[in-house]
Amino acid sequence: MELAFEKDELLHALQMVQGVASGRNTLPILSNVLIRAQDGNIELAATDLEVGIKIKVVGTIKEEGATTVSAKKFVDIVRELPDKTINIVATANDRVELTCGDGIYKIIGLSDEDFPELPSAEGEGVTIDGETLCAIINKTEFAASREEFRYYLNGLYFNLLEDRTEVVATDAIRHLALAHCAALKTPEDVAGFIVPLKAVREIERTFVDSADVKILLLKNQILFSNENATLTTRLVEGDYPPYQSIIPESPEGRSVVPKEAFLRATRRVALLSDPKNFSICLEIDPEQIRISAQTPELGEAYETIAVESGTGSVRIGFDARVLTEILTHIETESLILEFSGEASQVSVKPVGDDGHICIIMPMRLDTSSPSES
Repeated sequence: MELAFEKDELLHALQMVQGVASGRNTLPILSNVLIRAQDGNIELAATDLEVGIKIKVVGTIKEEGATTVSAKKFVDIVRELPDKTINIVATANDRVELTCGDGIYKIIGLSDEDFPELPSAEGEGVTIDGETLCAIINKTEFAASREEFRYYLNGLYFNLLEDRTEVVATDAIRHLALAHCAALKTPEDVAGFIVPLKAVREIERTFVDSADVKILLLKNQILFSNENATLTTRLVEGDYPPYQSIIPESPEGRSVVPKEAFLRATRRVALLSDPKNFSICLEIDPEQIRISAQTPELGEAYETIAVESGTGSVRIGFDARVLTEILTHIETESLILEFSGEASQVSVKPVGDDGHICIIMPMRLDTSSPSES
């Protein structure tokens, strides 16, 4: 195999696949990137047996072939090379020789015959706009659980309803995020599927600029592809909890709030929240929201922001980290808070975007509150 690349083209493709290659796996081949030149195309691939990715890269094929090299070491070398043509030659005994300018780098590789075969994007699937796919991921992924013992929450749940597809993430304790898009018409016996978090992050990076993304359901796997990339992942097994039951249907109060003012005030007040639980207090009425925190060892803080419109009043506690995370993922200038009582979950919705809702669970508050001084 003998290939030539422009540095930027090769480096971009390598950075796309490096995140999938496993650096801590007992199988050395899974730490490597596959380089394959075949039928006039050059392709890079990586997998950790859970997620697999293939990327086409622009280059010149002088001789077809395939080999594998350490993904991390290959990226590190290419990143430091000058902006000149990079030549790659596979030599005997699975060695790879890389030359650029006056530099020569000889890397020990492994045979491509040991690299796992990845599925191809053949067969009928459904198509989704790439911008829509990345948007629903961005609006929900942050709420997924990172705790391994509840593995069925370690991903995004795509609920395939008849009139729409709901994409949900939750840790089932602190918050939930839901976004929906047009219905994805998949095989009739599929009601939904859970895409693991590692794959979700790679999907967002890989298809962020894609006009259309093809989605193909395989046995225990799902495949996403466009004209240049194919990403495959095992689906998370298990039943997703009935998330609809925690979405409030008839809130007693409602406030429309400017997002940036709310977010910045929350961040500032949270600096004096208790580092053990990051608890802050919101006192909401039809005219304003008073945000406060009190920690005996640190002090106290409060700020008041005006609401744009509102009905009802409540005094309620939240984890400041969870609240700021939700606010960060609201993309409109104003948002809606819907509440019922100090022990009830609160809905956070973007104004003008009916396809996105976040739920935050309350925290127990002390009976005292910071005094103005």
